[in-house]
Amino acid sequence: MVFLDAVNRRWVEELGGMNISSYSKMDRCRRRRWGNDFAGVTRDSLITLARDLGKTVREEPYAIDQWQADAESGRLREAFACGTAAVVTPIGKVKGRERVFTIVGGETTGPVTLQLKAMLLDIQYGRAADAHGWRQNVV
Repeated sequence: MVFLDAVNRRWVEELGGMNISSYSKMDRCRRRRWGNDFAGVTRDSLITLARDLGKTVREEPYAIDQWQADAESGRLREAFACGTAAVVTPIGKVKGRERVFTIVGGETTGPVTLQLKAMLLDIQYGRAADAHGWRQNVV
């Protein structure tokens, strides 16, 4: 469930307790920064990995109307929520009382979303080098 801010009911805040990110045709990863922004290791890790891939990461407010317009124009290519338990969860469709729109690709997970998730899980499970010193061995 996507939540909007309580005052204006305009700004996208979260997806059921997780941060929301998106990827546009302009090779930019946008991590929406909302009023109830959740700090977290998963969020920070995905931002770092996106930058490692050469993506421009922008953190900024995102209005629901703009999110819908970007999805309908095809400018928005992927959207996902991230959090500790789910790691990365793709967003294919947004439905509400006043609107319904589909992110390009619909119910499938986009290639950038898949790549970021795989990179993070590979580091977590020791299948890839940990260039950032995130993983610690416990004896």
